[in-house]
Order: sequence, then C-alpha cells, then structure tokens
Amino acid sequence: MVKEVHVEPVKEVDFTVSVGVKIPKKVRLEPLPPRIVKIVPQYESYRFFILADGRIVIVDPSAFTIVYIITA
Repeated sequence: MVKEVHVEPVKEVDFTVSVGVKIPKKVRLEPLPPRIVKIVPQYESYRFFILADGRIVIVDPSAFTIVYIITA
C-alpha cells in the first residue's frame, strides 16, 4: 500500500499504538501517498509512520493522534 514510498520504520516506541492515542511529536510523519488519498479522500491531510513490525499508523497531524492502523 505504501511500498512506493521509502519510509524508515519507527523502531523504538514508548507509547501505546492504538486508535485515539496521542503520539510524541518526535515521531517523524510522512504524507500519505496519492494512491491512498484517492481511495480515502478524507485522509488527505493525514500523515503516517511505519512500525518495525510492518504496521502502518495513520495520524491526524493537527492533534498528533492515531486515527487508523493498518496491519501488514
């Protein structure tokens, strides 16, 4: 789903990875690829990061909260 974008996985996670959780601002967020935004247009302003286990975590950058988690 995001294979066309090279993103370094987040290896050290000191927060709970769950929808609604506020993440630390130190986590580097990437823009969602256009292909995903085309499928889910309401995610256009959202960002994401990838965990070392392959999960893709979609974040609302205005609140730094997790809105969706895609399991690899």
